[in-house]
Amino acid sequence: MNRVSSAITVNASGVGAKSNVLVAKVSGLEARLLPSGTQASGELPGVRTGRNLNVLVEGRDSQGILRQQGSATLDLSETDQSVSVALQDLVAQAPVVASVSAPASVKIGDPLSIRVQGSQPAGGDQLASVKIEWGDGSSDTTAVTGPGLDATYPHTYTAAGTQTVTVTLTNTAGLSSTSSTSLKVIDAANPTVNIDLGAEITPVTLNVSGVPADATRVQAVVTAPLGAQTLRAAALKPSYTLELVPRGGGAWGGTLGLPVGSTYGVVIKTITPAGETSSASQPISPSATATSFDLPFAPASACAAPARLTPIAAIQGPGASSPLAGQTVTTRGVVTLDAQAGLSGFFMQSATPDSDPATSDGIFVFTGTTPRAVKAGDLVQVSATVTEFGTTNPVTQLTSLSALDACGAGSVTPSEVPFPLSSATDLERYEGMQIRIPTTLTVTDTFGYGRYGELGLASGGRVFNPTNGQGGSAAGNALRRIVLDDVRSAQNPATLPFLGPDNTRRAGDTVAGLTGTVHYVGGGYRIEPTSPPVFVNANPRFAAPASVGGSLKVAGANVLNYFTQLVTSNSGCTADGTSASSRGATNCAEFLRQQTKVVAALRGLDADVVTLMEVQNNGDSALNNLRDALNTAYGSSVYAAVTTGVIGTDAIKVAMLYKPGRVALERPFMVDTNTVYSRPPLAQTFRELGSGGVFTVVANHFKSKGSCPTSGDVDTGQGCWNQLRVQQAQALLNFVDTIKTQTRDADVLLMGDFNAYGDEDPIKLLTDPAGANFEGLNKRIPADERYSFQFNGEFGYLDHAIASPNLKAQVSGITEWHINADEPVVLDYNVEFKNNPACTSTTCTSPDLYTPDAYRASDHDPVLVGLNLTADAAAPAALSLNPSGAATVVAGQPYTLTLGANKALDSVTVTWGDGSAPETVSAPGASLTHTYATAGTLTIGVSATAGAETATASKPLSVTAAPVAGGTTRLVISQLFGGGGNTGSVYRNDFVELFNAGSADAVLAGRSIQYASAAGAFSAANTYILPAGTPALRPGGYFLVQMAAGTGGTSALPTPDATGSLALGASAGKVALVANGDPSTGKADPDVLDFVGYGAANESEGSPTPVLSATASAQRKAGGCTDTGSNSADFDVLAAAPRNSAAPLNVCP
Repeated sequence: MNRVSSAITVNASGVGAKSNVLVAKVSGLEARLLPSGTQASGELPGVRTGRNLNVLVEGRDSQGILRQQGSATLDLSETDQSVSVALQDLVAQAPVVASVSAPASVKIGDPLSIRVQGSQPAGGDQLASVKIEWGDGSSDTTAVTGPGLDATYPHTYTAAGTQTVTVTLTNTAGLSSTSSTSLKVIDAANPTVNIDLGAEITPVTLNVSGVPADATRVQAVVTAPLGAQTLRAAALKPSYTLELVPRGGGAWGGTLGLPVGSTYGVVIKTITPAGETSSASQPISPSATATSFDLPFAPASACAAPARLTPIAAIQGPGASSPLAGQTVTTRGVVTLDAQAGLSGFFMQSATPDSDPATSDGIFVFTGTTPRAVKAGDLVQVSATVTEFGTTNPVTQLTSLSALDACGAGSVTPSEVPFPLSSATDLERYEGMQIRIPTTLTVTDTFGYGRYGELGLASGGRVFNPTNGQGGSAAGNALRRIVLDDVRSAQNPATLPFLGPDNTRRAGDTVAGLTGTVHYVGGGYRIEPTSPPVFVNANPRFAAPASVGGSLKVAGANVLNYFTQLVTSNSGCTADGTSASSRGATNCAEFLRQQTKVVAALRGLDADVVTLMEVQNNGDSALNNLRDALNTAYGSSVYAAVTTGVIGTDAIKVAMLYKPGRVALERPFMVDTNTVYSRPPLAQTFRELGSGGVFTVVANHFKSKGSCPTSGDVDTGQGCWNQLRVQQAQALLNFVDTIKTQTRDADVLLMGDFNAYGDEDPIKLLTDPAGANFEGLNKRIPADERYSFQFNGEFGYLDHAIASPNLKAQVSGITEWHINADEPVVLDYNVEFKNNPACTSTTCTSPDLYTPDAYRASDHDPVLVGLNLTADAAAPAALSLNPSGAATVVAGQPYTLTLGANKALDSVTVTWGDGSAPETVSAPGASLTHTYATAGTLTIGVSATAGAETATASKPLSVTAAPVAGGTTRLVISQLFGGGGNTGSVYRNDFVELFNAGSADAVLAGRSIQYASAAGAFSAANTYILPAGTPALRPGGYFLVQMAAGTGGTSALPTPDATGSLALGASAGKVALVANGDPSTGKADPDVLDFVGYGAANESEGSPTPVLSATASAQRKAGGCTDTGSNSADFDVLAAAPRNSAAPLNVCP
């Protein structure tokens, strides 16, 4: 009953010239045969005894193609035996045993069934028979036919033990193939009896790597275990020599039978033309579950042993810091990664690991600016100082290298480290070691890719923010993650690693079998690859968003600070100049790159209504610029803008574009004036032209999670300012109630960047079924695709589409077009941090990865919603007022205001605008009257009620002074400014301000304003004539004439009363107000009504005014009334403050 093994000597005959490698196989074991002429021989050691064993010999050429084959059977007892096998040349192909499937265990006496699958490659032959050797000395041979086999075969074991089942499949040409599997036979019925059956024999596979390329033979010498081990003498031989089979690429292998439960020493011997080289002994411990061992070949050390050799594990110690810090040590190991070019050092690792799993066997050796001649695979001995590098998060390394000796060659087997980790400190034990991560990892962080050449990876797919709705926790997410580095510490690498064929590496792409050295940097672990990672483009780009159906599409798009006021320079690509505080493009080169990408993204969405976030809040200049660029791309005026002017107090605002060919504005836009916002929501009601359906879109941009306060609304798990965002959400619901009341329509779609992830408080408030009951439409998107933003390697959706209860049934679909969040930042329009600081145009040198397409147009993915609107009946007209009356009235005369309205009014309140008390009347008549006491420009306010409705209206009115007997006119220049559009200027235009300092109306039509330089003459080319029809200027009134514009300036003038094109000098010049259009001869010209010289002017009334500037104008004192005949005495130089005819009257005494 002893479990014993013996050796079989195999003698092969008929060896052909093409059989470069001969392999003998039996019962799952294999060894190489050594040829001699047409003969070959070798030994199969450790074969378990049995009957009718089938020995198969294969002869393969240098390409691994099977060229010869032969087989023989024998009965093997405790005595070693030999067998002869005649080889035959193959004229056909051998069959293939695809798989042998068997249970892991079976009880004695229970029926067993194994499944055998095989096939015969094309070529005319068929399968002939299948032989199964059950491992207990019995075998079964069954005839088969046809090109394929998929059958089960029964067997019943009568004795316990581990059995190796070998299947031999033979075809009609006499060619065979074998495959083996093992199972355990259990005696479950009988109680345990202490009978010594000897150690179980199991096939043990040895995989040797790192063998020199010129090796002709490799042997594994397996020695008997040392010390007291429970083995019967008959089950154990003193040593086994296994002739290994070449596998290619420096790998050799073979399989022999060994008793389990013991530890053996294995010495690898390589034979090359230069001689024989042996490795140090390496331990293996076969067991029922451990039957395959990877053994790197490393020659025994050629270095002289020092007085004390400190293992790397002793240097690293079991904790975060080395117990030998500050000491000089000598240690030995294999170089696993030469990182001197990028990290100023190399990694080394002990060839033989220690027995303590808590200590690392690897370490980083810092070489600084003196690189050493090492390469991966070198066995080296170094003397250096143990240092804890860094202060906050130190890492153990060797520095001050005093000696480095080459000891030969070696290799290490990477430690398998599956992810996720079980503890945040798991990688400490692998610090500096080479590891292999068998887990498939997903790219989840691309932020530092362009800046540092690194990618954040995670097991289990991309990492989602814990508050986004996909589950998980911050601690759990951290255990899934590791950084893949580029073996460099330099910023902005000139060449990026890991790029795909489309010059990107998107989040969502995967890599498996990642192998490299663990490096600890800045408090985090990263892997420095020792073999090129092979990425799978698992998240390819989509050229267009997924279909959302419906007859109408609404999009939400963050356009990443689309500013037309540039940061440092503006060569004319926009009309808005520069500002150091601008948040967008630095110069025109960057702006045009940004504009191209944003336009490509919006055109790809092709939505009928587009809500925009992060548009410069400079009136509508930036919005109109984007609209025009988008229409240019379409080739026609496809889009119109909802122009709102400046809204809110932030530098950015929300905005809207729409297609007039698809929707019409149903009513004026609305802006929520609640001060809880710095970027107030914008609402616009549309009517779809096709269906007639009415709906309102609200663009939103809530407070961000950053710029945190030191107390109060701090981060408690949902980012800073969460309480404020909840308040904004409540204010938004109140605003929606107002919208529904005023539009008489309940179809409302909230779009935009809410700066809150899917399961955070502001979104819960908006979508609470027991409250507002809006639907968060993003949750219709599959969970693993539900994201629009990446921050710190975690994904989520800040960009929402939220439908009112009445609208959600009319939503046909929703998608997030992943063109931004997955893409590395290095692909965007900016040229900073890209190793090309000299880039000043739209085409930059390598490594600029910018392309003129939609990808990385922003940092947020756009959201697209499809709608199938239900036609709405025309809503009853809302109450509207149309007050009317004369445009002017003379002070002291009664003024009649007619109260026009589209409904019968219940009450009316009129505010006359002159400071008198409001007048309220019930059941009013058709008109009201009022008498004004003084002159001025006023606004009459009217509010009225009709049933439950209220409405307001206003009407401007000009009250003129009563005629003064004998009154005179005195028209003067009250202010002039030549710095418009200059660098640093507030205003974009020059201007001249006229003033009536007299007591009677002053005629303006036909008068001219003429300009000459400081020493120049007046001419027709520099003359602006006020056109016919220009109204007279009443006493005390101002009249603003806008002149030429420059490229600078930040603000428009107040609404001008007339517009000319004269370009006034910024600091010096002459301006004449002339009674007609004839060029003036100077201040003595009898047609000159007023004359002002400023700065270094060679002509003036008296002496000229002081020098003007880009911000200062010449302003006549007393609001225009002072006129002593001396420009220097009559004018002050002050900050420009233009006044038009709407300014309050300033009647001179």
